[in-house]
Amino acid sequence: MPRYLMITERIKLFKEIDRVHREIYGWKTIYENAWYGSGRIDIESDMRFDVVQGGWIPMGNSDAEKYYFQDDKGKDIPSLRGIFAWQAYHFHHLNPYRFLEPSKKELVGEDFISDGMRKRIRPDITHPVNCLGSLIEVQQRREDGKIWISSIWIYHHDCYGSTPGFGGEVYKSLNEAAGGDEKVAEELQAKYEEITDSNGYEFEKALERYFRGGRLQSKNWYGGYLFAASKERRIKTLEQLNEVLEEEDGHFRSSLEEFVVWLRSNGLNLGEKAEESLRRRARKFYDAYPCNIAKELCQLLAEEDKIEPSDVNLWWGGEPNSDSCYAFLTLFFEVDPEDIGTHRFDEIVSRNLKVLINVAEKSTVLSSYREYEPKVWRVVFP
Repeated sequence: MPRYLMITERIKLFKEIDRVHREIYGWKTIYENAWYGSGRIDIESDMRFDVVQGGWIPMGNSDAEKYYFQDDKGKDIPSLRGIFAWQAYHFHHLNPYRFLEPSKKELVGEDFISDGMRKRIRPDITHPVNCLGSLIEVQQRREDGKIWISSIWIYHHDCYGSTPGFGGEVYKSLNEAAGGDEKVAEELQAKYEEITDSNGYEFEKALERYFRGGRLQSKNWYGGYLFAASKERRIKTLEQLNEVLEEEDGHFRSSLEEFVVWLRSNGLNLGEKAEESLRRRARKFYDAYPCNIAKELCQLLAEEDKIEPSDVNLWWGGEPNSDSCYAFLTLFFEVDPEDIGTHRFDEIVSRNLKVLINVAEKSTVLSSYREYEPKVWRVVFP
């Protein structure tokens, strides 16, 4: 029977990860509550950033649980309850060598130092800095109790947040089916919204039953089921990825036909031409995401493993999270909870954490530039 870490044990785990990270890079991570209930935390010093006071204040023992784990629903909610025992928590790895010119103030020569290798931003800079950051996430596997240390989880909504997304492609097919008649197009769109809203409502109820131990037989089409993997995939090599892509292509084609039948059964008969157009658009999305993203991450992982073999794998799965959105991709490695505080823990985390961060900083989806205030910068780079 797996032993799940209590909150005090998780905080110890967080401190150990932060310590190993600092030994590798020379600076700290910043912990950020996944639900933003407590803001940023200096794990090493048990200090939290207080927005009202505008600075860092110490936390007492009685405050640790409240500020480390407070969320917007008042309880410790995991995002993938069927797979993990508790919520993923976020650690920010900042890169002082990778930065953008901030919009508020231009970087000048006095803002930089050289550490003998290359130019980096000073630890005592006095204005905000736009630097490259990578999120590291930590969870515990429900099945066997293994600790997962991963890159950020890539969801369907994350990938299409700045575009119309798959729903936008469906609307194009609805307009095509309307043959240029605006009134008919509006009616078809209204019908589509009606059935997706109903599907989402029913799926949320089914998801709650699933999280309580029942079977999940419903599908949330708007939440990305069409692009989800048929089962959990742990992928290490490009050869394995090619095998998975071939198998998942069959699953996608089957799901796509199921989606078209679902539209028809709900009164949306688009016609042969519009349905075929929808199939082409869905295929284009699927090839771009998740397939091309999986290829990119696996290629970067393979390049890292040529330099030094790691325990990092690409995970591609199909279980929905508590927001009814299907989780797709991440890079991860596992740690036995019994190793926490041992030399083996240090060796595993130091070897694999570097790979996670290296891949994240080379990818187009795992890292991003973000502005950090001087108060945060000086805590991370003491």
